[in-house]
Amino acid sequence: MLDLPIEQRNFGITSSAQRVHAALQAEGRRCRGTAARLREEIEAFTATPTSVLVR
Repeated sequence: MLDLPIEQRNFGITSSAQRVHAALQAEGRRCRGTAARLREEIEAFTATPTSVLVR
């Protein structure tokens, strides 16, 4: 999913990614290497304003 080009992303996909990001911030997962890298990837994926995305 994180490989989707911007033109194929929609509000639902971005929202789902943001929920995963929030779950990875939960206590006990914050500093782990894999979780931290995935959070960074999700942040880059969701950096595009939702107004640009297809609804």
